[in-house]
Amino acid sequence: MRLKPTVARFAVPAGRPVLLTDTIMMADRVHETLVSLSDGASIFTGCDSHREPLHGNRHAYIFCESNMRPGEGDDGKITHIVVYAPMGFESRDLKALENLKEIWGENDLRVNVALQGFGQPEDFAGNIIGNLIGNFVGNDADHPFCPLLSRSSVWVSRTPFIPTRHPKVTRAGALKLDGRGIQIGSPEHEVRRLLGLENLPEIASVKPVAGTLLGKKQTEWSSFRLSRDGGRGRRAGSRGYGFGIVFSQPVNGPIAAGYGAHFGMGLFVPADDEGI
Repeated sequence: MRLKPTVARFAVPAGRPVLLTDTIMMADRVHETLVSLSDGASIFTGCDSHREPLHGNRHAYIFCESNMRPGEGDDGKITHIVVYAPMGFESRDLKALENLKEIWGENDLRVNVALQGFGQPEDFAGNIIGNLIGNFVGNDADHPFCPLLSRSSVWVSRTPFIPTRHPKVTRAGALKLDGRGIQIGSPEHEVRRLLGLENLPEIASVKPVAGTLLGKKQTEWSSFRLSRDGGRGRRAGSRGYGFGIVFSQPVNGPIAAGYGAHFGMGLFVPADDEGI
């Protein structure tokens, strides 16, 4: 039996720039457009027919990429958009995605997008060695490589991870620690906990990282927009964090966790050991 497509990837032609730091805004606008184009399909709304939230992440994720373009310096512009639904797209959903041509939003936002195709993550993953962030080159039609859909044992934050729980202390003010000596509810504890819920391999190590490279500039997490206008979702505080994570064995992307994960936040991409 033929598998349902789980990935739709779009190229964002060069033009008026939208920066990766505005990922959550862009993903929110893509979400609203797809809800409209699909007449409220649950895979895009995240709710059932009674407007109750779906459980178990049974709706689409929207991720933004910022990759090198041939002959053009990478200055942090969004170059691609990935819509990922692990449960698979139905024919109605595919029609909405095919009709996604233009994104509108605040401050006269108007962005054209071009569908590259549908498929499974491995159809877009390419060769990780040549596709690490900052090294993506080639023509979209010939090289539809997508780093966040690759396979690796080493992953690093590309957009800020936003915890959903607060750090825990005792009534006496002492830190509540887990068996590894990590404060319960701290950002590191949260990223470990949330990734653990995804049945991923054991995490061998976690290291904080201060930001991500956009072009030749190291961009701190505080430069990113960290919330949706009017969006729901639980988050702990208003700060974003980043981590380099090494798993005990290779993992297939995409990997995203925390507040706003369905809107591009908490996204990880492959790295090498030196990259973290």
